[in-house]
Formats: sequence, C-alpha cells, structure tokens
Amino acid sequence: MTAMDSNKDKPSILKSTREANGLTIEIVHEATKIPMDALRAIEEGYSVRILSPFYYRGFIKIYSEFLDLDVREVYRQYSLDQPPPKPTSLTTVSVKTGRMTAPQQPNVLLEQIQEWFAFVFKPTTLKFIFKVIGFLLAFLLLFKMAGCIASHMSKKGISPPKQIVQRINHESVQAQSENNKVELAVRASKDIWIRVKADDKVVFETILSKGSMESWSANSRIELSGRDLELLNMEVNNKQIGFLGGGDRRVKRVLITQEGLTVKK
Repeated sequence: MTAMDSNKDKPSILKSTREANGLTIEIVHEATKIPMDALRAIEEGYSVRILSPFYYRGFIKIYSEFLDLDVREVYRQYSLDQPPPKPTSLTTVSVKTGRMTAPQQPNVLLEQIQEWFAFVFKPTTLKFIFKVIGFLLAFLLLFKMAGCIASHMSKKGISPPKQIVQRINHESVQAQSENNKVELAVRASKDIWIRVKADDKVVFETILSKGSMESWSANSRIELSGRDLELLNMEVNNKQIGFLGGGDRRVKRVLITQEGLTVKK
C-alpha cells in the first residue's frame, strides 16, 4: 500500500459520519458490497495498488450515497473534483515513433461506465433486480406447470360423446324391417376394428376411423364382430338404436336380422 499525501492527515467525512450514525465498517461492507480493504483505504486516506482510480471513485460515490452525503462534497475532500488537465498543444509528437498524434480528449465513456457501475451496485437497485428475477422465475414455473397439466389431460382416453341418444343394455332389440331387407348403419366414436358379414359373406374388414359412418344391406342377416362394438352408434332397419351397453360391458359380436338386433356371446 502507498500513502496518499492529500488525504492521510485529514479526518474522513465518511468515517466520521459512519461513527456518528453508530454504524460499524462491517455493516457498511454488508450493505454496499464494497470490499473491506477498499473501505479501510477510503476512510484512512491511503490507496490500494490493485484498486484502480475508476473503482476508487465509484466506491466513494456508493459509500457517500449510503450515508446520504453530498457526493460532490465528498469528492472535493478526496480531491476528486479536479478537471482533467488540458493539452498544452493541439498535437503531440510520439517520442518513439516520431508520428503526430491527436490531442487527448476527456474519456466520456469511462465516466458513463463509472456512473452506471455506481447505480447498479446501490442496495436499492440490487434489491429491485432480485425481485424482478424472482417474478420471472415464478412466472416460468407456473407456465411449465400449466403445460404439464394440459399435456396430461390430452393423454386421457377418448370416451363416447355426450350427445348419445340412448344406451341399450338388453341382449336383443326389436327393430322390424319394413322392406324385407336387413339394413345396418354405424358411426364410430373412436377408431374401431370391425368385420361385417352380409348373408355369410365378408363385405367389410378394417378399422373404422373415429367419426366415420358406414352402412350395409343383406337379404337375411348381417353379422358384426370386432372389439369395442359398444362404442358404435347403430341404426338397425332404419331405427335408431344408439350405443350398445355402457360402463364395463364389452360387446364383440352382434347379429342383425329382419326382426332386429341380438348381442351374441
């Protein structure tokens, strides 16, 4: 460390104000996040070699604002209010290269960075930044939870539509044909594999897609087999039957004649 002749014999307004407020240097360190060695150097009037003038000036500004002091007055005590020296001529000559160089201008960008640094590391600013980050994290968490719930609900099984006309739990349904023909029309509430025989001849054997409708006609009988036949909305001999069964009942084979429909086991 090297002594600072301009400040070492002067009482520090920062130190005296801190002590008058009953604050320890450790409390200031925790509140401002200024390194402890930098705080002691500022209060006692000496410099730390690894502490550049840029950070030294910024730390004094943060410390002054924490104690509600006039930053300019504190700068004046630390001889930091002096303007940069003006160039003696419009151009200078480089000794090593002999080239003409432009006059040095005040580093406005450096001053802006210094002001930004002092503002960001103020306790009130840091507290606000942490609140914003916490709010964003909470929002993202709620958004992810909503997506998981929606995905879970979309994976649930497809149930028959609510607009079901009726459910038939009997083993047979009367539906007398009026034209001496056996007629059957079905609409699937989900993808269902079925086989259809008309007068003992296979006329349909594939998957009936959800929402699709098919119809068949025979002279004496139509036999319908497959899985989940209870999820077919049926019309037999031009009479609306609806869905066969409900709950845990499973229908795998149905016989349709001119008299009506019979569930086969």
